[in-house]
Parts: sequence; structure tokens; C-alpha cells
Amino acid sequence: MFRANNIRSRLMGLRLLASTAFAVLLLGAWPASAQISLGTADSFGVLAGSTVTNTGATVVGGNLGVSPGTAVVGFPPGIVTPPGTINSANAVAAQAQTDLTAAYVAITNTPALVDLTGQDLGGLTLGPGVYSFASSAQLTGTLTLDAGGNPNAVFIFKIGSTLTTATGSSVNVINGGSACNIFWQVGSSATLGTTTAFAGNILALTSITMNTGANLSGKALARNGAVTLSGNTISVCIPPPIICPVITVNPATLPPGVIGTAYSQTITASGSAALPYTFSVSSGSLPTGLTLNPATGAITGSPSAIGTFNFTIRATDTNGCFGIRAYSIVISAAACPAITLSPLSLPAGQIGFAYSQVVTASGGLAPYTYALTGTLPTGLSFNTATGAITGVPTTAGIFNFTITATDSNGCPGAQPYTIVIPPGASAAAIPTLSEWGMLILITLMGFVALRQRRT
Repeated sequence: MFRANNIRSRLMGLRLLASTAFAVLLLGAWPASAQISLGTADSFGVLAGSTVTNTGATVVGGNLGVSPGTAVVGFPPGIVTPPGTINSANAVAAQAQTDLTAAYVAITNTPALVDLTGQDLGGLTLGPGVYSFASSAQLTGTLTLDAGGNPNAVFIFKIGSTLTTATGSSVNVINGGSACNIFWQVGSSATLGTTTAFAGNILALTSITMNTGANLSGKALARNGAVTLSGNTISVCIPPPIICPVITVNPATLPPGVIGTAYSQTITASGSAALPYTFSVSSGSLPTGLTLNPATGAITGSPSAIGTFNFTIRATDTNGCFGIRAYSIVISAAACPAITLSPLSLPAGQIGFAYSQVVTASGGLAPYTYALTGTLPTGLSFNTATGAITGVPTTAGIFNFTITATDSNGCPGAQPYTIVIPPGASAAAIPTLSEWGMLILITLMGFVALRQRRT
């Protein structure tokens, strides 16, 4: 009976081992597209929600921050290695917390492939994949994560409540894997035991405690609670270099535009799987009146200046890889309507008498400006804003000139004119008499009349 039970137990163990091996084979083909972005939190070695507390000679690589809390205690003796800085309740820490929350939610929405509830992680060798624990997770000993030669292999652990490691435990990444691509989502708090050598990014809903001598290759990121340190080393992992694809910006050319007329053309990009793209003008400038939508690549607006505008559009994917293309847009004047001037002819003037005549335009887009080429009669002037000809002629002659009216779109209309100033006595040449002169003239005229009656 004992022998039979022993055989049965061994068969069950072999069956469990076979199922685990099969799961590892499946996970080895797990796509790397489930990569989680930490956003600006990626630059932080330590990030807490309430406070960061340290005792001992802790060394933090990358930034250290807290938000919305303000307390950072124990630095020094702890140090943050340059170029990392301490960020206490500032905009940088607040944005990092926002990005941390987004990453936490993204992991929550990532479906798990293998349920490890009830199993100790110590002694396991796991391939890339998404693993879950319904409640707590425990690491006693060494967990081996095998990237299978893929530097982009991703390991995600979704833990319902706590994560705890025993003294001297470790996470060992082999075959080209990176601690940057390991994510531990912890539903409450994480505690790393004394002298634990841990790897990956810990995203805890509440708090993270690192006991004496525990080291982390990755990040300790707590959303709501504290991060407690005690003579630890936290090394921000260095991700493998990104090999950028060839990104092509289209179309090859852009159509011309017309001043005052709505313009719409969309720039697109292709070649990268790291979507979406962000579009920008990397050099030069768009035509005046046009704008570029950085999210959609749409160039829209109404051009307000004539000319040739040269610029370069840059399309950047989420990995920072980009493609560029140089463009030129020609903006021309609108088709001009017929602009006419009134009246068609101008009246003659007279030396010494005031002259006033207004030339008006129609057929275009007001307001108009006026210009005169040729020669006005001496003594007359021309108002370029109103088209008025005014003054007092002083010289006889025939004067030929042209008036051109230009509307607000730059469209012109012209009309030739002639003003005739005839020769003859001017108003200033007519003699005038004083009162005594008039009296003498009247007396003489009286004598002449009396003599005529006598004869």
C-alpha cells in the first residue's frame, strides 16, 4: 500500500512538472507588445505617495520623489546620484504619480496567462508572460526569469495583495533579459527581506519596504503610501538600445494655396509599430494663417500672406524614433474681380476757383486705397485714402493722369483722367475799388449822364 501511494505521488509530481514546462513553452512565444510604459515615472528610482524615509547609507539611482506628500527623511545620510534629483510635492513628482497610476491601470487591464496562486516563486524558472496571484505572493530562494534571447521579453506579475521576499532571496534574469521589462503590480504593499537581490519595477498601491541590505535593480514606486529604505542600493535599470525603423512621412508634396481661401491637407507617417505618431514643424515655418495639429498631422487654416513657405515636418513615434520630409507651399493671390472707378471723366476747372471731385471704386473688397500717376493741375492735391481731388488751380493747361484703386485683397483697377484748366482772367485778376474809388467813379458817371441830357 505504501509503495502504491509513493508511485501515485511521483506521478502527480511529474504531471505538475510537465504542465509547468508546457506553460513555459507557451510563454516563450508571448508577444512583447504588452510592454508597459511608465512615462515620466521611468526616471525615478524611488517614488512615494506620502513620504520617503531612510536610515543608513542608501544609494538611489535616478530621481527620488514624493507626491502629494512632502516628507523626504534621511537624505543624507542617503544619497541620490546625479543626474537624479529629489522632487518633493512639485510638478515633476505629481506628473510621475499620474504616469505611475496610468501604468498600474494598464497592468490591471492586461489579461493574465498563468495563475500562480499558492505557489512560492522560489525555485521557479519562468519565460516571458503575464502571471497572477489572487492574493499574496512569496519569494523564498531564487526566481529565474528566462528571456530566451529576446532583449524585449516582458515579465508581468499581477499580485492581489502583498509581495514578500525572504532573507537572501533573489530574482535572476538570464538569456538577454532586462530588469527594465519586469513589472510587479502589488495590490497593497511590498516588503523585500534583508539582503534580497530583487529585479524589476515594483508598482505598489500602498507602500514599499526594503529591509537592511536589500538591493533593487529597477524602481520602487508606491502610489499612495510610503517607501521605507534601510541601507539599500537602488539601480535604475538601463533598457536595451532601441533600433529605430525607417519612418516615412507622406505625401511627397503639398498643394498650393490661395490667400483668404480655406486650406486643408493631412500629413501621415508609416513604418513604425510604436504608435501613435506626433507631428511637428522641425524647421522653417508654415504659411501665415495655417497651423499643424500635432496629433493628427492636419495642416489647416486660411492663408493670410502671399509667398513661398519652406518648412520640414517631423513625425515621431512613442519610442522617440522619427522621420522627416521637407515641404514647400506656395500661396498666391486670389483671382481678382473687375474693379471700376467713378466717374468716368472729370469736370474742367478754372484758375482761381476752388475745385473738388471725389473718385470712388467698386467691384472688389473694401476698403480701397488710391494712387495717382501723372500730373495734376498746379494747385490741386490728391487724397490716397478717400480718392478726393481738391484745391485751387493756378495754371492753365490740359493735365492727363491715371488713378488706380486697390482693394483689401490687393486687386487693382485703373482709370485714365483729364482735367482741363482753360486760359483767361482768373478771379484774382478782376480789379477792385476802394470806397473812395467807388465814390469818385459814381460822381464821374453822374457828370457824364448830366452832360448827355443837356446835349
